[in-house]
Amino acid sequence: MKRRIFLILLAAVSVMTVLAQSRKELRFNEVMVVNDSSYIDQYGRHVPWVEVFNRSYGTVGMEQMFISNQPIDIPTTGIKPKDFLNDYAKKNPGICYEIPRGDRDTRVAPRTHVVFFADGNTAAGALHLSFTLEPGKATSLYLYDVNGDLVDVVNIPATMAANQTLALKADGQSDPAVFNSDQWSVRDGITSGQVITPGKFNLADENDNIEAFHERDPHGFIVALMAMSVVFSALLILYIMFKLFGKFFDRRKGDDAEVAGTASPVAAPAAAAQAGNEVIAAIGMALYQHLNAHDQESGVITISHEHENHSAWNSKLNTMGHMPGHE
Repeated sequence: MKRRIFLILLAAVSVMTVLAQSRKELRFNEVMVVNDSSYIDQYGRHVPWVEVFNRSYGTVGMEQMFISNQPIDIPTTGIKPKDFLNDYAKKNPGICYEIPRGDRDTRVAPRTHVVFFADGNTAAGALHLSFTLEPGKATSLYLYDVNGDLVDVVNIPATMAANQTLALKADGQSDPAVFNSDQWSVRDGITSGQVITPGKFNLADENDNIEAFHERDPHGFIVALMAMSVVFSALLILYIMFKLFGKFFDRRKGDDAEVAGTASPVAAPAAAAQAGNEVIAAIGMALYQHLNAHDQESGVITISHEHENHSAWNSKLNTMGHMPGHE
């Protein structure tokens, strides 16, 4: 019993360790301070937004993590970091936001993104921060884990214009310990290399095979021909299969009927030859009794009192026993 409890505790600790390591793989990926005509929230509003990227290969739950626009001095002794951050977020909603539990939108799938809206309206949902981003003001964002560890940080310059974003050049490739501005770039969405990508990859991976195929078939004729060939080949195979199945079952049905037709005439004489005269007589008597069991009218009991036409209902011979005799 003790060994089982120990194994359960060990498994729980291992799972918590893996989850903690996965949460450390979260990164700020793209930020927009002034949103006039870009990405909209679920209510159709243009508000500032912050994109977080999960660069791990496991799903990460962001519940009870904290996003702050100021560094937080977390005590190392006394109160637990979780309780301290929770109390700090409640007292300072304009500075720190605690991501609530129980919302599936805060579970980030492997190698995907989640977008938070910095509108200061937490009633709008779990993805709405309790503070806003001020235009023309240098701001830093900090992502804290529930145990007080600093997961990531991004420094937003004051020169961000309307509908511009600060984005990582390579998704998730940043060091939270040392902010390196060379890893980031300002995007305006005007050119293809400066496209704004909320909830998507900042740098799309190019497939050499796809590019080569595009050069050989720019109009897509080969792709269309291949697709039609696959469809018609599949239909032809299905037609042949159904045709063969139909012939097989028709032949099977004919064989069964032939066997049944040849077996019946032979079985009857053999059964009649084996039965003796007594058996045939017994069967005939049984049929006679069965067919003549009813009275003159169906459903009506007929009692005849005529002497020459006794029935089973008035025959004294059937109701009285013979007089016992002496030997």
